[in-house]
Amino acid sequence: MKDALPAGLQCRRPIALALLCLSLGISHSASISTALAAEEASAQHHTFNIAPGALDQALRQFGMQAGIMISVNAELTQQLSSPGLNGKFSLTQAFARLLEGTGLSAINKDGTYSLQKTPQQKLDRSSGHALPEVNVISKREQAWGPTDGYIARKSASASKIDADLKETPQIVSVIGSDQIRDQAISSVTEAVRYSAGVRAWDYATTDDDIAVRGFYLTGTGLYRDGMRLIHNGFMSNIEPYGMERLEVVHGPASVLYGQAAPGGLLNAVTKRPRANMRNEVGIELGSFGRKQAKLDVGGQLDQDGHVLARLTVLQRESGTQWKYQDNDRLYIAPSLTFQNDSTRLTLLAQYQQDDLGFVTPYYRHTPLGRSKDNLNVNGPHSGHDKESASLGYLFEHEFNQTFTVRHNLRYMDGSNDRREMRNRGMAANGVDMNRLAMFRPDSERTWVIDNQLEARFITGSVSHKAIAGLDYYRSSLHLPIYSVNTVLPINVVNPRYDVPDWQNNFLSDDTRAENRQFGYYLQDQINFGQRWVLSLGARYDDADTDTRYNARASAAQAFTTSRLKRNDYALTGRAGLIYLAENGWAPYISYNTSFQPPISTTFTTDAYGQPFEPEKGKQYEIGVRYMPDGAPYSFTAAVYELTKTNVRTPSLQTIGRDVQTGEVRSRGLELEGAARLGEHYSLLGSYTYLDSEILKSNQPWEVGSAFAAAPKHVASLWGKYQQGALSLGLGVRHVGTALGALPLQGVDTPENDRYTLLDAMAAYDFSQHWRLSVNASNLTDREYLTQCNNIRGSEFCILGYGRDVRAALTYSW
Repeated sequence: MKDALPAGLQCRRPIALALLCLSLGISHSASISTALAAEEASAQHHTFNIAPGALDQALRQFGMQAGIMISVNAELTQQLSSPGLNGKFSLTQAFARLLEGTGLSAINKDGTYSLQKTPQQKLDRSSGHALPEVNVISKREQAWGPTDGYIARKSASASKIDADLKETPQIVSVIGSDQIRDQAISSVTEAVRYSAGVRAWDYATTDDDIAVRGFYLTGTGLYRDGMRLIHNGFMSNIEPYGMERLEVVHGPASVLYGQAAPGGLLNAVTKRPRANMRNEVGIELGSFGRKQAKLDVGGQLDQDGHVLARLTVLQRESGTQWKYQDNDRLYIAPSLTFQNDSTRLTLLAQYQQDDLGFVTPYYRHTPLGRSKDNLNVNGPHSGHDKESASLGYLFEHEFNQTFTVRHNLRYMDGSNDRREMRNRGMAANGVDMNRLAMFRPDSERTWVIDNQLEARFITGSVSHKAIAGLDYYRSSLHLPIYSVNTVLPINVVNPRYDVPDWQNNFLSDDTRAENRQFGYYLQDQINFGQRWVLSLGARYDDADTDTRYNARASAAQAFTTSRLKRNDYALTGRAGLIYLAENGWAPYISYNTSFQPPISTTFTTDAYGQPFEPEKGKQYEIGVRYMPDGAPYSFTAAVYELTKTNVRTPSLQTIGRDVQTGEVRSRGLELEGAARLGEHYSLLGSYTYLDSEILKSNQPWEVGSAFAAAPKHVASLWGKYQQGALSLGLGVRHVGTALGALPLQGVDTPENDRYTLLDAMAAYDFSQHWRLSVNASNLTDREYLTQCNNIRGSEFCILGYGRDVRAALTYSW
């Protein structure tokens, strides 16, 4: 055990270090030696598809396609090109062809490959000089690591195992680190713009709520490292710079995650320590006074690579296109990994502080003209002041080639001081907007634990990748509302921003909620007949909610108290069948189910006094992937029908109360693809056809209507051209018209605008270390209206994101 620990490290620390000592003490017995494995790998034939181009890029693709680690001295490969590689070769043959004409050859040491000059060009062996330290590492893609450019071949979000996407019977959209960098992504909203079937609010920065297949995820659909992130959707935001990748699972995912919206979920994969990672530090300046600094450094701390560390930091001060709405952030995320051949423990910590604005709809046309473009109904000294800290770990131990156990844990403590003003409709003059002000000091504490046992084994001619798990989730929420007594109207054409007396308030609402969930799940991915993959999964959930709600209309009144303690049980499942054709096509069919208990609300019972039942979802999906082994492209197409039942609708007998006889349906077509075309071009493309409909409602005018903010047609295309040190990118996003809100009786339903936006990027690498980039979102500054609805008899909209330009300078080493 002592040999596995780095010199000087002793087991005298608190719990985290005690877990380290325990994990490193677990024995490992390898079935074959490292040398024998390397020898067998060298003789094995692989299929390669690598275009001619820069040698560094070709080697990176080669390592990922061959599943080997390549250590490269950048001085040897600088300004060298490779003729590329296409076909099936052994590693020896492949290296010879890939390095043809470069004057370099490959050597293998304990399964890691490095490059050296060919014998006639070698340095004198007797000099004793070794090649410089490793600068580039390439190896096969892992589900928790970087992608190969824009193309992802692995994911764990839909299966909780390191699985090939080609063997996953549902669509998973992957936004990798290269896309995050090239598109200057700084929020979840920006990240999903080029993904099929996913929509985000076209304004504001308040939260990360997105819609997948027409259903908004709220707090139940945001995950980090496979564990639920928050219960209150406004509590914290995901920082993309701190993520290795963002993944959106399309369709019900309760079979592995428990209670969730039927549309799917978003899982953010945190950056973890890596040996020989490329470090960077940079600054960014942009529109609306944007100033941002970032740092991402790490690597191995000892000679043997048993201890790895990483530190990711981002600080931003910025305004937005709305007056008095900030977009400030401080993000600090240290991480530490202890590992040996069979065991890995990664400690993750994060501190985040956000100062974000809150946008409410405002009227666009008045008797005195249109309202101010940068109008902020909230005014100064309002918005969301968030602070959160989390601490956890990811533990994994391989007992042998068959069994692997994982134990993951995270604790988060968050708060959000919300100062908000709400639109209460227009005054009689058609120019002044009435407002309601609230101070809401929300807080949440969350524990998440996920235990997994993975087994990979063969029974006869059938192979299995099975996983059994037990997860636990617990959140404690305190959601008080202090109503401000006096709030002046605001003139929307010539606004005067009067700051309310936030201290002149009374406690009007006070909610305390305890939410707990135990989940037991089992999944088996069965490969049989060489070409068929059958996925079967089942999960049993036990979810408890204990909510106490106090309310009063004025400070002079006494509180009325309601309390609900409820327990929900649910059995969900998934079945999927895939055929893996030899030419790279993989058609599939799947069936998934979901459940979602009611979130804490004022009324916890229906019109009959009975507790609300969980909403249930079921989905049928038929799709096909085209992803040949080693090919620099992938394509996915799917059609689906997703139905949600137990939807609330107003009671016909009891005014102001609901019953659960409603039903809604979403069905459509999703197309998504990524490609690297030759040496210079990379592409991302997507198309969504969404046919959403309210099937049952006690309000007849709603039946047959589409969902609010759910456009029928959405399409996007992003292309990048790279020639030497120069990179140019251009993107186009089209969003069709959509209802701004659900229909109201006797009122015309307002529609959101149809619009097409252009994005652009230009970057230049001055050397191996310096990179200058400029990004523009909505390049032509196209104006469009979104979230159009009727509030108290007046039509309001929000002006969508305008042009946003960002310039960044990065130094990496």
